[in-house]
Amino acid sequence: MDFLVLILFITVFIIVLLFLGEKILISSILRPKKTENQLFPSVKEKFPGEERFTVNSASDIPISFRYIPLNDEGNKPQKIVILFHEYNSSSESMDNYIPMFRERGFSVIVPDARFCGKSGGEYLGLSYLDAEDSSAIFKWINDCFGYGIPIGLFGESFGAAQAIILACSGRYDNISFVVSDSSYSDLYSLIKERVRADYRIKPFPLLFVARLIIKKKYGIDMKKVSPKKLLKTCGAIPMFFIHGDSDTFVLPQMSIDLYNAKETGYKKFYLAENASHCEAFNSDPQTYRNKLFEFFDKIKI
Repeated sequence: MDFLVLILFITVFIIVLLFLGEKILISSILRPKKTENQLFPSVKEKFPGEERFTVNSASDIPISFRYIPLNDEGNKPQKIVILFHEYNSSSESMDNYIPMFRERGFSVIVPDARFCGKSGGEYLGLSYLDAEDSSAIFKWINDCFGYGIPIGLFGESFGAAQAIILACSGRYDNISFVVSDSSYSDLYSLIKERVRADYRIKPFPLLFVARLIIKKKYGIDMKKVSPKKLLKTCGAIPMFFIHGDSDTFVLPQMSIDLYNAKETGYKKFYLAENASHCEAFNSDPQTYRNKLFEFFDKIKI
C-alpha cells in the first residue's frame, strides 16, 4: 500500500510539474502579453522612402519588416544594416537608432520578430528561431539588389543574441559587423536567473521540465542557445559589445563574457554608465553615437 501511495504521489507531482511548466512558465516565456506598440503599431511612414514588406520564413511564418533606403530614388544600396529589436517588442522600438545609421550611409531594415508587431507566429523565437527566420530577409535583399552588398547586424537584448547567432551561422559571407547591445551570453542561464528573480522560486525542477517541453514541442533547446559558445566560429567578423552598467534584466557580465569569448578578429566594448537594460543610447545619445562611429572608423565601413 505504501508503495502504491508513493507511485500515486510521484505521478501527481509529475502531472503538476507538466501543468505548471506548460501553462505558467512556458506561456510567460514564449507567449507573453503583447506590448502597446505591438497592439497599436504606427501606420505612418516615419522616414523618407520607408516601405513595409512581408516575406515568409522557412517555417512559413510571415515576417514583416520596414525598409528605409538611404535615398528615395530606388537606387541599389551601397550597404545595409538590419536592426533586431529586444524581447517581445517591435520594429517601432528601434526608431531612435535609425538616424545614426542613415547619417553613416546605411540603408536600414527593421524586422518585427515572429509573434511581434505585424509578423505572424504563435510564439516567440527566443533569438534561435528568429535567426532562422532572418534567412528570408537575406533572400529578399539578394532578390531585390543582388548578392554581395555588405550587411551589418545591430541588435538589442534578444535581438543582439539573434545577430550573433546569425553572424556565426556561417551562411552569409557578406556580414560586415555585429553591434550587440545588452545581449545575453547563454539563454538557459538567463532564464534560470529570471525564474529566481521574477517568480522567487528555485529553477529546478520546474525549469528542467519547461526546457524539455520547449525542446520537444517548439524546437528550441534552451541549453544550446549560447551566443558565447558560437563566437569561436565567427572570429573574423568585427563586433562591438555594449551594455548598461545598471542592467538588472541581463547582467553586464554577460556582455563581458561575450567580449572575452571572441578570441580573434576586431572587438570593442562599451560599458555605459548609469544605464539600465537597453538604455545606453537613451542615457547618453552623444557618447553612444561617438563610440559607434569610432567602431565604424576602425573597421572602415
